[in-house]
Amino acid sequence: MSQEAWRKFREAVLAAAFLRVPGEQYNTARRQFLQRNGSAPVLYELTLPERADWIEWRDKTFPLLAKYLKAQGVDPERPRAAVIAAFYGNNCHFIEAEKFLNALKEQEGLNTAALHFRMLQWLAD
Repeated sequence: MSQEAWRKFREAVLAAAFLRVPGEQYNTARRQFLQRNGSAPVLYELTLPERADWIEWRDKTFPLLAKYLKAQGVDPERPRAAVIAAFYGNNCHFIEAEKFLNALKEQEGLNTAALHFRMLQWLAD
């Protein structure tokens, strides 16, 4: 079940990408992306493995993301000024952080209040 949950989440996240580039072109694409956006968004890098235990990956990834966003001055529940650079296979996928969180909400069946409670837990740990 956990592998299926992981696959479903990964596919939703990859489908939400607004830009895909070969991994070896990431630094160039990152630089160009940041130059095009006058108010440089916060960029958070992570890896999407081929296979993962959904719960283990979720519990390692999201608390770190929430803390990073908060430290950068971005509301972790509504990270409008943040982009996820997700490496999967040989490519890097740029995803709006809000869409990344929406994939989590959908995967876990969370409403806004439930996500808020999780964020509080993640930020407190």
